[in-house]
Amino acid sequence: MFPMISNRTTGPGAIKFNVMVSANVYVLNAEDVPSQTTLGSDVLTIAPEVSQKRYISIRTIANDEAARFISPVKRKCRYTDENFLDVYRHYSYSACTVQCRKDAQIRFCNCTNYFTPNVPEHLKCDVNGIICLNNHINELSVLKAKWSNRPGLYCDCLPSCTEAEISVVKDFKLTASTEFAAVHIELAILPSERYKRNVVRGILDLVVSTGGTGGLFLGASILSFVEFVYILLLRPFCDIYSQRGVDHWHRKFGNRRLEDNKFVPNKEWSYHEGNVGAGLSQVKRRVLKS
Repeated sequence: MFPMISNRTTGPGAIKFNVMVSANVYVLNAEDVPSQTTLGSDVLTIAPEVSQKRYISIRTIANDEAARFISPVKRKCRYTDENFLDVYRHYSYSACTVQCRKDAQIRFCNCTNYFTPNVPEHLKCDVNGIICLNNHINELSVLKAKWSNRPGLYCDCLPSCTEAEISVVKDFKLTASTEFAAVHIELAILPSERYKRNVVRGILDLVVSTGGTGGLFLGASILSFVEFVYILLLRPFCDIYSQRGVDHWHRKFGNRRLEDNKFVPNKEWSYHEGNVGAGLSQVKRRVLKS
């Protein structure tokens, strides 16, 4: 891929090249692929002795880091590495429509178009298969919504989470005396707007809200639920385990006794006020003897 950098120092980027034959030039995102469903405004029809110039504007999309932890169905988009397609290595909406059309062709005619990428040779259509595809052209060439009743193909494809929005600002088409076609595509202005996809409430926010609600109405916290599980499940199991006599602590250390602390009680000592002084003197004598 040709490196292109546009910033305040370099100014709006531009690309110029020459085309020697008649062709179609697609102005798409880096992750998109040309397909039958590509909009006509994204295609430049090039022919010799014609100079084509187009100014475009771009709006990029940024995603919150927490969006990765949400399923594609809930976030309504899919990252390029969350790919389940056979035709391309990276996911995009246009690549998903190619996969959808390939599956429909195999379903109708047991083969697919010769130009479909990453298709085994035995699945590519022969002459009879091409005739079959032509007979189902109305069902295969047009995409429709799920609720629509018109002929067409419904594809359950999510948009990409990172694809930019490219808008055409203005087109110029001039006649030249050269045998080739000159193509000039340039940014009208540097990108100044960006869409951002934020997560309003994630898993951590749900836990915090649940804990706050429980503390407000029940006077409980997450620790209370943990204790509740411990009392219902772990505590009865520990009691049954200790009643069987299979206590590893008891096997290693045995029972704790008063003599294990090496403390000998004095039976003559009492808590009466008259014996307090005598008790203290006896304690001092023991300390001196030791």
